[in-house]
Amino acid sequence: MSLFRRRVGWVLADAVEKHAAAPDTFRIPSDDAVASVQVGDRVKLIFEPSTGLAERMWVTVTDVGETELEGSLGSDPAELRGLHAGDPVQFERRNVVAISRRGPG
Repeated sequence: MSLFRRRVGWVLADAVEKHAAAPDTFRIPSDDAVASVQVGDRVKLIFEPSTGLAERMWVTVTDVGETELEGSLGSDPAELRGLHAGDPVQFERRNVVAISRRGPG
C-alpha cells in the first residue's frame, strides 16, 4: 500500500453566493464586518477540492488590498492534500464565512 497521496486542486467557495441560495441556513458576516477585516484577524474560508469533501479552515490575514486579501493557512487540512499550515492563501472578501478578530496589543 502506498502512502503517497496526490495533490488535489481546489477553489474557494463564494460565501455570498451560498448565503443568497440559503439565507436561513448559511449565514455569513455582515458586509461592514467583512469590510473591516484587518491584518492579524482570522477568517474562515471554505476550500472546495476538485474531488472529495469541502473543508472550512481558518486563515490569518497577512495583507489587505482593495479587492484581494492574503493570509496564512492556520492548520493542515484533514483531507485536502497539497495544502499545509502556513501556506499563503489569496482570497476575496466574498469568500469569508466567519471572522475572529485579533486581540488587543
